[in-house]
Amino acid sequence: MNIFDSAIIVAAVAGGITGALVALVVSLGVVRAQRHLGGTTVGAPHPSTEWRTPTGPLARHLAHAEPTATPAQTDEAARPEP
Repeated sequence: MNIFDSAIIVAAVAGGITGALVALVVSLGVVRAQRHLGGTTVGAPHPSTEWRTPTGPLARHLAHAEPTATPAQTDEAARPEP
């Protein structure tokens, strides 16, 4: 076995260890997210038929009714009848 074969083996072992650590971190993050969301099986909240009202400054701004524009009088309409 020469040095190149040894380097390939060492790289494969290091890659396997790194992959296992990444998988462990990702799976722990998924488990933590599921607990935070209420423990659903897929990790998403259960759908409900109830609509949520949006909150925030943009939603509050859009919820205000705009005042109706008064129709502009034209010269014809403002002129009194003879």
